[in-house]
Amino acid sequence: MCRMCTITGTSKPYGRKEGDARLRSGRQTGDGIRQAGLQGTEGHKMDETRKALEELFEEMLGSMRYFKKKTYEDFFVSAYDSRRDLFASLSACAGEEGMTEEEIVEELASVIPEYAQNKLSQVPRKQREKAGIDYNLTMAVYIVPMLYYQHDKRNEWIADRMIEIWNSWKVTGYPLKRSEFAQIAGGFRKGLCYITTAVCESQDKADDCYELQTLRSYRDQYLLETEEGRAIVSEYYEIAPAIVMAIGMQRDSDRIYERLLKQYLSPCIRYVEEGEKEACKELYCRMVGELKGKYLPVDLR
Repeated sequence: MCRMCTITGTSKPYGRKEGDARLRSGRQTGDGIRQAGLQGTEGHKMDETRKALEELFEEMLGSMRYFKKKTYEDFFVSAYDSRRDLFASLSACAGEEGMTEEEIVEELASVIPEYAQNKLSQVPRKQREKAGIDYNLTMAVYIVPMLYYQHDKRNEWIADRMIEIWNSWKVTGYPLKRSEFAQIAGGFRKGLCYITTAVCESQDKADDCYELQTLRSYRDQYLLETEEGRAIVSEYYEIAPAIVMAIGMQRDSDRIYERLLKQYLSPCIRYVEEGEKEACKELYCRMVGELKGKYLPVDLR
């Protein structure tokens, strides 16, 4: 399996019922502290941290244009470095605020899911599905990898719990899984799981299956031989990873890939076999255009 398709799995410190009970307890404790008008340094620090996490989500939501092969790695590292104090404060908060370490983790882990859920509720209903995909991509590409980035145990604990909360609350209706910067950046460098590969994997086809070999040969021996073809391939490499990640978040991803195979890829292969290479190019570009419009944030199109 490719790197992008295998960004899965998250350790779960609590079962769902126990975790949600702990979350309610932690949030009630935090609300009690705030409602009591705590004016000390600790109470102020928690409020600042909550605000900083909400601002982080907003800023990363507006930064999806950098999720491309040429820009993702540098942008991620720069964005993280500019917020080192925030991620250090998340770990340092544990044991403060007059709350237990577990209550602090629950409090912090709930901030972004709660903020995103409230924000999404204000989006017009017809636009909510697309906004939900954007929110999930923001979490998977930036927020969650940032929490895992330095392998700080408390921040990893917060990330694990944040993923659980996001999914149990069904913030967007799309599942969120564990994702790490090294996996995503490494995938870009090595040639991420692009659309054709993802389709074939969903059909349990090997990496050297006939379909992949045919389309790779078509790319290398036809598209890359012309300036126009090279431009098409270059743009495809920039946006395909985000498309694959967005499709992977759909509960019916296998059905989506099956449709792409029947409607686009199988006819493309027939065109190549029959020597109709321009027809193959037009059909493949049509497929990519459809997927861009349906799954990508505006900044990435």
